[in-house]
Amino acid sequence: MNGSSRWPLAVQYLAGRLFVFVVGPVTYGIVRFLGWRVRNLREVRQSCLHYFRQHKGPWLVCANHLTLIDSVVLTYAMLPLHRYLLNFRWLAWNLPERTNFNRNVLLAALCYLIKCIPIQRGGDRDDMKRQLEKCNTLLHHRQLLMVFPEGGRSRTGRVALETYSYGVGRFVHQFEDIKILCIYLRGDGQATYSNFPKAGEVFTADVSVLEPRRVESSGLKAQRDYAEQIIRRLSQMEEKYFAGRERHRGSLGSPEQGKE
Repeated sequence: MNGSSRWPLAVQYLAGRLFVFVVGPVTYGIVRFLGWRVRNLREVRQSCLHYFRQHKGPWLVCANHLTLIDSVVLTYAMLPLHRYLLNFRWLAWNLPERTNFNRNVLLAALCYLIKCIPIQRGGDRDDMKRQLEKCNTLLHHRQLLMVFPEGGRSRTGRVALETYSYGVGRFVHQFEDIKILCIYLRGDGQATYSNFPKAGEVFTADVSVLEPRRVESSGLKAQRDYAEQIIRRLSQMEEKYFAGRERHRGSLGSPEQGKE
């Protein structure tokens, strides 16, 4: 493990741990103020809690990608606020696009405190290498890392089966004991991608654990094979979502039924 990435991450973790008692309630308050709700919220959270207790890490949290703040809604859906306050390790690290969140000092500081490692896709290779080294350090320490395998917001509104990034496969290839928490999240009004969900949006969330099938290939081919396993699982979850919506149109469960 490279100490050059370990200590800056430790400092960032400590800063986030101290400020989560402010940032957490404010973030959850904004979610509720905007009227964003998740169906069967208690069941979703109980599933995530069960999985995290069952396997101490490392974890990859992989989800479909439709808005700039998917990670906020996913974090809200995965666990109630008090779980993050009591066990800050369960708040997943994120890899946001640097150009989206480093436009002003306040936003950059907020990202720092909520465990973000900004990356610039297609940017300087040495910088990307340093950021990936940080991710490896986190996974080595059995942390949770949230990654969007599509590499960006889906321009079709559907999981991109042909244009996904191989990068997520790198982590699976390097860590044999890693597990992947796949989450399919979609609002009723989300026909395609956007910057933000509309106020009052009601989301459906589906959670599934993927234990990747180990492949004999190596290098880029292995990364592609593992990434394909993840993207296909998300695609299957998407098909399940649309099939369920067709069967139960107009009769889905009440929002946040069984709220924890």
